[in-house]
Amino acid sequence: MPTDLLTLHLSPARPGEHVPGGLELRGLEVETADELARCYFASYPPGVAASDLAEAREEMDATLRGDYGELRAEASASAWVEGRRAGAVMVVTHSIWDADLAGPFIIDLFTDPAARGKGVGRALVQHAVDACSAAGDPALSLRFGEGTSKAAMGIYRRLGFRPVRQGEAGHSWPSRFAP
Repeated sequence: MPTDLLTLHLSPARPGEHVPGGLELRGLEVETADELARCYFASYPPGVAASDLAEAREEMDATLRGDYGELRAEASASAWVEGRRAGAVMVVTHSIWDADLAGPFIIDLFTDPAARGKGVGRALVQHAVDACSAAGDPALSLRFGEGTSKAAMGIYRRLGFRPVRQGEAGHSWPSRFAP
């Protein structure tokens, strides 16, 4: 099992936090894919997620089309601050890369740099957790990598995501994110 996987075991009555003031969560809409691509492209360091805006749009189209798995509409969302897209979380029914993982999988979380520090990332992940908990899913998982910020890793840790364990042997957090 790869060591870049995190999972959160869900309980049916998991309490969520409210969305911070000035932040609105909405469903993902195909007709706003251009805005979604701009936000996605701006959110990652150069060359990490997409090399240019056209490639970012291709990634968003592929995601919305289901190339990375069937989107869970109720668990996926976009965040808006003052009428401007500030980020998104995209959740699929299961990981197409990790057949042994139970439950849905976060394929992407991104926050526009201009909206960072306003609770956008936490609200988006909490939304996904709450939706999956309400649906009775056993767990919610994700992968982290080169484009994963320390802030995102902090959100995952605080919400209770832990390394996926293989048998009895667990994997530890990368040292810079250790509790």
